[in-house]
Amino acid sequence: MRLLLIRHGATLDNEQKRYIGQTDVMLSPQGAQQAARLGAVLAHEAIDIIVTSDLQRARATAGAIAHYHAVPLEEDSDLREIARGVWEGATYNEVRERYADLLARWRRTPVECQIPGGETLVQLRNRVVRALERWYIHAPEATVVWVTHAGVIQVVLCHLLKTDLNAWRQFYRDNASVTEVVVDRVGEVLVGSIGPVSLDCSCKL
Repeated sequence: MRLLLIRHGATLDNEQKRYIGQTDVMLSPQGAQQAARLGAVLAHEAIDIIVTSDLQRARATAGAIAHYHAVPLEEDSDLREIARGVWEGATYNEVRERYADLLARWRRTPVECQIPGGETLVQLRNRVVRALERWYIHAPEATVVWVTHAGVIQVVLCHLLKTDLNAWRQFYRDNASVTEVVVDRVGEVLVGSIGPVSLDCSCKL
């Protein structure tokens, strides 16, 4: 399966450096421009299925891509961003002031931490792997687009490339970026390699 991992366009919360998590915010004007640019860039790409997180910032970005392709557009709640609990809506500086010890541990060994009211990285990985398995079985030879979130993309890349989940931040992707992964099955395990496509449509038009 050829998998194009796309992060949604920017939101006002992204621009203000706030933790969003699963809060259902819309694209900012800049994010809408990014989504439109992304759709135009991918207009001539061979795509078989577009799958989107059910959060509106991802759905709007997916719609801009689907505008150019007569293919199924599916929603999958397993592609939602990690739930960040009590941090959602707060800026990094606010979190640092209120949860300094937890933030330090989250940055050092996130697998061992859980934000109050949020998900663990292991819980995120489990649903991401569930989605990978489901879409691989559904379309093993297809080109599949996932329009999703930074945390999901980071965990996908950690899982497929067999990287320590604590190192997930090394795979951070900007808004409206595209990363290609070639997914295959070796025995009972899905593995992947980074493909040739790595685009960033995050610049302003």
